[in-house]
Amino acid sequence: MSILLMSSFTRGSFISCRRPVHALVNRKHERFMASVTGTIYEVLNDDGDKDSSAISVTLFTKEGCTLCDKVKDVLVEVKEDEPHSLHAIDITDDEHVEWFNRYKYDIPVLHINGEYWIKHRLTKEEALEGFQSSRNGKFVSPKGEPDAAKMER
Repeated sequence: MSILLMSSFTRGSFISCRRPVHALVNRKHERFMASVTGTIYEVLNDDGDKDSSAISVTLFTKEGCTLCDKVKDVLVEVKEDEPHSLHAIDITDDEHVEWFNRYKYDIPVLHINGEYWIKHRLTKEEALEGFQSSRNGKFVSPKGEPDAAKMER
């Protein structure tokens, strides 16, 4: 039997536990970091409303993900040339367990208009190419979308 040793602080007291790994797999976790789920920026139309025709990028991330920060920097750099909205989903949020199970080993993961786009890193050239193919209706989700849950079965 595999054993996972855990130590943590909770509500001001120190807890140490020794539990079989399977006992923790489906257990809800306590959050020690803030959720990063939410809108990072939106494309607005001339009336100041959300532009529903704009490309939408979803960044699957978690607090403290430095590779995710680098991907965000690239997206911010190209947003003037290729307008798009950027939304983050924190895979460690309790309501995002499905995404955690798929992407836990591969963040950052990006979707463009709801379809898998790329994982781990993003160059300026890749970003521009992705936006142009999406705008032209030629975007095709590449093979290789991560699925840790499927891999672990």
